[in-house]
Amino acid sequence: MDLTRELLLPYQGLDASDGLCHIRVYEQPGRLPVVIAGGLDDNPGTSVTLAIETVAATVQRSEFSDGREFRLIEHYRDPLDGRQAASYSLVHFSHRPLQESPEIEGEFRHPRWEPIDDVEELLDCKVTAWKRGLYTARAVAGEQGERLRSELADDGRRVREEILMLPSRASLPS
Repeated sequence: MDLTRELLLPYQGLDASDGLCHIRVYEQPGRLPVVIAGGLDDNPGTSVTLAIETVAATVQRSEFSDGREFRLIEHYRDPLDGRQAASYSLVHFSHRPLQESPEIEGEFRHPRWEPIDDVEELLDCKVTAWKRGLYTARAVAGEQGERLRSELADDGRRVREEILMLPSRASLPS
């Protein structure tokens, strides 16, 4: 497969802080596109794993707005199971009618992770991996990536500060 697009993708977090992940899109005629979503070391918000349904829906809107299907792989910044190399898992979703859980968009429900032994073999191409501490917005996208990460972090901080400034229930008039 060929790496056709690479970007930093902001996504809605589960709390006041939106997240930022590294997206790589691999395509080859006759095969479903494969998207690797990587959790950056300096992600200012919810982890990719915790927001995987939202990440998938954001990828759908951003990269496949024509409705094309794709396979999603999560790239973990920290090795799993004591492995020295980066870890990857194919994420499977099952369908549930939108009316049952309107807070999660579309087809991306009930995620299940299937570990991948060799992502390069699966994709039939070289896949870049960063060492721990070096997988950052700046490393992936330079100054522009750092600016985006900083804006998301500042927005989340502002929202958290506003939440903290709300009066307590005890001080509210009855």
